[in-house]
Amino acid sequence: MHKIEKEISKCYFLSMAQENSADFSRYRELQKQLKEASDAYYKNGYSPMSDQDFDLGIKELEALEIAHPEWKNPDSLTSKVGSDLLNDFAKVTHAIPMLSISNAYSKEEVADFVRQAMDRVPSAKEWVCERKIDGISMALTYRNGILVRAATRGNGAIGDDVTANVKTIEDVPHKLLGAPDGDLEVRGEVYMEFKTFEFLNDELESRGQKGFQNPRNTASGTLKLKDPKECAKRKLRFIAYHIPESVGNKKHSDNLKLLEYYGFHTNDFWIAHSVEEIMQISDQILAGRDSLAYPIDGMVIKLNDLDLQQELGSTAKSPRWALAYKFKAERAYTPVRSIDFQVGRTGRITPVANFDPVWLAGTTVKRATLHNFDEVERLGIRVGDTVGVEKGGDIIPKIIEVDLSKRPEGTSPIEPPECCPVCGMPIAKKEGLVDLHCENLHCPATKQCLFEHFVSREAMNIENLGPALIAELIEAKKISQISDLYRLQKEDLVSLERVGEKSAQNVIDAIQKSKSLSLENFLFGIGIRFVGRTKARIFARRFRTLEKLEAATLEELTDIPDIGARIAQSVYDFFRDPNFKAEIDALVSLGLPTEFKGEVKDHFAGQTAVLTGTLPTLDRSTARKMIEDNGGKVSGSVSKKTTWVLAGEEAGSKLTKAQELGIPIHDEAWLLQELSNLEA
Repeated sequence: MHKIEKEISKCYFLSMAQENSADFSRYRELQKQLKEASDAYYKNGYSPMSDQDFDLGIKELEALEIAHPEWKNPDSLTSKVGSDLLNDFAKVTHAIPMLSISNAYSKEEVADFVRQAMDRVPSAKEWVCERKIDGISMALTYRNGILVRAATRGNGAIGDDVTANVKTIEDVPHKLLGAPDGDLEVRGEVYMEFKTFEFLNDELESRGQKGFQNPRNTASGTLKLKDPKECAKRKLRFIAYHIPESVGNKKHSDNLKLLEYYGFHTNDFWIAHSVEEIMQISDQILAGRDSLAYPIDGMVIKLNDLDLQQELGSTAKSPRWALAYKFKAERAYTPVRSIDFQVGRTGRITPVANFDPVWLAGTTVKRATLHNFDEVERLGIRVGDTVGVEKGGDIIPKIIEVDLSKRPEGTSPIEPPECCPVCGMPIAKKEGLVDLHCENLHCPATKQCLFEHFVSREAMNIENLGPALIAELIEAKKISQISDLYRLQKEDLVSLERVGEKSAQNVIDAIQKSKSLSLENFLFGIGIRFVGRTKARIFARRFRTLEKLEAATLEELTDIPDIGARIAQSVYDFFRDPNFKAEIDALVSLGLPTEFKGEVKDHFAGQTAVLTGTLPTLDRSTARKMIEDNGGKVSGSVSKKTTWVLAGEEAGSKLTKAQELGIPIHDEAWLLQELSNLEA
């Protein structure tokens, strides 16, 4: 049984009254892992874990929240749709929310779904089965038959307007045949065919660039390109599968035929009247999977009667009338030829196994990450071993097992490297941390990540200098360390492809403008390990100048409230490392901020606030900054140490717990009045 499945089994048998630190630690760990995976998937087009592992993690969260309802808050992933919203696009409010479909991985789960639907609506007996295309949900709006808008699912309620890019997809009709007057919404899937995906990756590899991860994430990233001409080159496809509002038909299958009449490519479908028929259709779809030109990862089961769909309704996250039955990952066996040590953009060193190529889920696979050396030891893998490889969720290749019966003689265990395989600097595994890291500021492998972090909004806020331009500058050898940014000339930027005079000047102006920021921006931007935005501000407020912080003793750093021994040691070591010190000195000489420019206000000194719910006019980051600027601390959870709670609409368990503990509850108007009184 899978590790997460075992954990779920344990969680379901927890006493409802029992609450212990191990449960809460596991809950917080799961929250963090799943939030990071969700953000990576929806916002960065990258999948750090398989769909099945993610879904099992969500189920474990749900079990823990059932046992401990006071832990759940409105932002829990168990009650909301993942969001892929980006600031670069106009926003569209969906007239009907675009919910995510619940997933199942076994016949028993499918049977439970059908039974629960029939318990609520006994006449729910006819089901439509369709291939589940692995792409991006899209809502198209037609007005009097003319395409006027295309929007992503976003967070389910609000999506990104990607009309210009979607109009480049040949499968999307700009005018519908025989469409009704007024507005008509059509939903479907944008996807990329295997041959297109492989062609793009071949092109990238021929230029020495890293290839895309999989067709689904490539399609997602393509839709968010700013230039529709570039989007058109990627040759995306579209298939229509749903009309969310009534057009007079009584069955979903009739709507699919109507979509075909309008001029769309539509999903093939099969009709089933029992769980046995549903599973037979899934076997048929799975058997033909390898012959398809596009990726599928399962089968979607929908109640065919549209009136009964309405009667069944939805949860806050998923419709009760539809289910995605996900196929089990394919597995192939192949010998391992070598193991490399790959250095990621954060300096993390990851062992990667290279093996004889095998065909899995529509693509050729020849390497798989081993994550860390704990995983290497768990598998007991050696060069020469025959291993079982799967693509988790049909996305990430991973080694599932080692066939010890086929192990050749003379093999040896894999030893972790003592030096960074890229820059050669010595490395060491730090106590309490699983991963190995290269901590060399000048290591070529970490450059991209360091630059992206440094220019981010909450660090040095250098606008118009995004990941793609940073990568171009690095490749053109215009920048190799952070200080090089402040030596850039307009001509350096204009010499790059697709960078005009005006764009280049905007970047130069933004770089110069960043020099006027405060010390905490600089401290956060330079990437001291364990020092986030809040800790950077604490150090800046405490020492006021970079010079005093650099001279601080370990004891002085450790004595600061809310600064633990690990963070203090990291800061102390950072400013005494010759490589780091040389770069800091270079940045200071170029005019970067070395003084804390905010006022030291102590109105909320010694107070710990917790934010919950949606505020009328302030977003959370702004409210947090207001509190911190006035000496307060903002915590993520309510406890006996909480001084007060700032609550907005749809406040959840945090508000309930504060009321139980008798902690004062305030609203946005109170906060603004408090700060207004200070200025009066």
